[in-house]
Amino acid sequence: MTSTIELSLYPLNKEYPSSVLAFLEKLKTISSIEIQTNGMSTLLTGPLEHMWPQLGELMKEQFQMEDCIFVMKVAPGRKEYV
Repeated sequence: MTSTIELSLYPLNKEYPSSVLAFLEKLKTISSIEIQTNGMSTLLTGPLEHMWPQLGELMKEQFQMEDCIFVMKVAPGRKEYV
């Protein structure tokens, strides 16, 4: 099932821009997904059953590295910024 996940990362430290950029680079390692970014969030589009476990692992790693908050919306199908 194709799904879209809107994801925002809020690192709770003074070096938050570099944390966000590093996490975006890790997201790019998830194969078979499309990534769109803007100043507030990132859209991930692809097969939910493929994205979900890998995204969970990346989020777990981020939690272990630093205090942070993820805000996420998950929708069925392809959703895009207009």
